[in-house]
Amino acid sequence: MDPTDAEDDELVNAPASILFDALLEQTQDQVYFKDRKSRFVRASDAVPAKFGLNSVSELIGKTDFDFFSEEHARESFEDEQRLMLNNEKLINITEKETWPDGSVTWATSTKIPLYLGSGNVVGIMGITRDITEQVNAQRELEKNRELLKRKNEIMETDFENARRIQIRLIPGTIPDLPFAELAVLNLSMTEVNGDVITFPTASDDRLSFLLGDVSGHGVSAGLFTILIKHLADFYMPDEFDHLEKALITLDQHLQGLIPAGFVATLVGSLVPTTDGRAHLSLANAGQPSALWFKSESSSVEVVKLLSENVIGLGICEEVECSTYELNPGDCFLFMSDGVIECRNNEGVELGLEGIIQPFQQLAESPIDDIVDQLHKFLSEYSAGDFPQDDTSIIALRVKRP
Repeated sequence: MDPTDAEDDELVNAPASILFDALLEQTQDQVYFKDRKSRFVRASDAVPAKFGLNSVSELIGKTDFDFFSEEHARESFEDEQRLMLNNEKLINITEKETWPDGSVTWATSTKIPLYLGSGNVVGIMGITRDITEQVNAQRELEKNRELLKRKNEIMETDFENARRIQIRLIPGTIPDLPFAELAVLNLSMTEVNGDVITFPTASDDRLSFLLGDVSGHGVSAGLFTILIKHLADFYMPDEFDHLEKALITLDQHLQGLIPAGFVATLVGSLVPTTDGRAHLSLANAGQPSALWFKSESSSVEVVKLLSENVIGLGICEEVECSTYELNPGDCFLFMSDGVIECRNNEGVELGLEGIIQPFQQLAESPIDDIVDQLHKFLSEYSAGDFPQDDTSIIALRVKRP
């Protein structure tokens, strides 16, 4: 005979009283029976354990008043008396249990009037399950959720304040020069921009500018753009004849300030000459190549800027400047990598080559139109998913006499 068959027979043939006793001994729930005066008359082993008793026999004849606070015991007693009087039921309600020492536990409770053979109510049958851990865990979760909500509200306020301050400071007022025209685009992928544009020197005989791209995004990157603008505005006016020194100085001041980060930076200086042309000097540290529209040939040339190490790491020790002689009508286009890395809906990057033709078609348009139309072109190329990164453009053109 299979042993499992014998076990099945034992279960099937077991008297109800044995099954009931097994239930009371083995269940983890608190099962109990009370008489009409709400005194315990029978209970599962879990009930005396809850009250710190050694056995069920120590529980018999006692009431909730022997274990709980007066307030909780009174409420429980009145509930049970009402259930028996009105033949009502309480099914799976959540109860707060207050103990004499002031501690609190939580339980789900089911209480129903108990009927036996006479057909009369003889007492209460109840099942209670302790859910204190679950309630405390839920409260902790709600507390953390509320804390996270408050932190998010603070963060949103910080983002908004940082955005407003940054928009006011960067790029600032666009210089109005007698010898050159300027237009800029400075777009942020997130609430705060990691690109910086500034014009430290703008006078009748000089223009200097900086285009920078701080690695990373968010408030930290935005704060560093303001610092870079401050440093550039402070140091570059004295270094416009030595742009390489300006980059090295900026690198030294930023060293160690940007954790695991750096700044790709282009600085330039434009000086008019007596014959109506202009002399452009550039020093580059990690920014993409520029485009040069030559008015005499109506063609665009890719200007592969000499590039040294990015700044902010303290390793920018030698910088070589490039110089260019610009004719009236010549236009330079400087970009951060948000332009050339713009992707279409198939994931194909625009690249520098992709911006040449649109720029050539626009290069003789009003300077603001150049930037506005390039913005539109980039948005259309990306099927409206623009900007995909912090994106900046400087369009610089020598005025015609």
